[in-house]
Amino acid sequence: MSKKINDMIKLNHLYKYIGKKINFFIFIPLYISSFNILSNFFEKKILGSFSIFGDFLIYRCAGINYLNKESPYGVNKLQECLNSYPNSLDFFYPPITLSFFKFFSYFEINQAIFLWGLIVFSSLFLIVYYSYKFFGKNISFFIFLLIFLFSFGGINWTGIITGNISILIYGLISLGIFFIFEKKNNYFYILISLISLIKPTYFIFILLPILISETSRIKELKKIFLFFIIVLFIYLLSYLNNPDLFNQFINSLVYARSSEFISIFGQGLGLSSIIDFFINSFLKNFQLDINYSLTKNIIWLVIISLFISYFLMVQYRKKEILNNKLALSLCLITLCYPILKHYECYLVVPCLFFLISNFKTKFKYILLLTMFSVHDKYSLFLILIIAFTYEIYLSNKKISI
Repeated sequence: MSKKINDMIKLNHLYKYIGKKINFFIFIPLYISSFNILSNFFEKKILGSFSIFGDFLIYRCAGINYLNKESPYGVNKLQECLNSYPNSLDFFYPPITLSFFKFFSYFEINQAIFLWGLIVFSSLFLIVYYSYKFFGKNISFFIFLLIFLFSFGGINWTGIITGNISILIYGLISLGIFFIFEKKNNYFYILISLISLIKPTYFIFILLPILISETSRIKELKKIFLFFIIVLFIYLLSYLNNPDLFNQFINSLVYARSSEFISIFGQGLGLSSIIDFFINSFLKNFQLDINYSLTKNIIWLVIISLFISYFLMVQYRKKEILNNKLALSLCLITLCYPILKHYECYLVVPCLFFLISNFKTKFKYILLLTMFSVHDKYSLFLILIIAFTYEIYLSNKKISI
């Protein structure tokens, strides 16, 4: 009998020890994942033929075409310029960006890559610095950096080494969030307007002040509408300046949503992808003759309207810490983002860690283990849905009490 009691006491001590050390054990998969990703990268870079900043090479080639009075838009239009690059990719950015990319065409390729590297790592500094400031509570900077770079199989690390312009965009968004915290919303709106001239879909981030601040939402909506008109006017000027080039840009966007393009490059992780899946399944089963694109866009608008309306209703009725509001709002925008690529997760990864680590349930350890050990980009969207839904559930529970 005494032996059983001793065994139970020892087991109880073991549970207490594991409970105290669980934060250490939970990060072991992150350390292993980080080592594997880095070793794989150096093996491919040093011993193989892997090329960093592949997306930047596309931008530079588009700038070269523009400098030579040639259109960068169209299937394989940049093939000749990209002959040393293993992939033949196309250019999908607005004509207004070509003047910026043209700047890099004046330099030799290694010099251009070096300059782009300065932009990438300056943007990375802004993202990591402000993310740690907003979401790095009670954790060392080193651990936070590993979480940022190597969660979900290194989704942000992959984004960095591709050199996609999204890292510059998220650097500016991070700076803009700082302006929101400083009560300088107009600077934030200016930055988002500039960003939307690179990628129009990023204009959705302009909703952040409405989602997180306690100032007059009517006043902020008026400002947003003003900046929306300004952005539209700039796009109109771009069209009037060169209608043919602008129409080619629009046609390239249409091609990017075609089944041919999606079958080769995929369509990302976002809400639009999920809607696509269900509409395709529905059409296959019922063989209905409907406008596919219109139907998808209407469903997307209805869903995000419901998401945002419900979120605002909950936040209006409940006082919330600003950092928590920010994390939830960024998760909401990410959920609503139409096509989420692997290089567009710079802010949502630290947001998810911040929210999950503050959960008052042991289920959070399963979610954290998934973040650190599962090398699958779709797991990010799954964890995002779970974390956001759970937070809204907690908000409702607190309000009802």
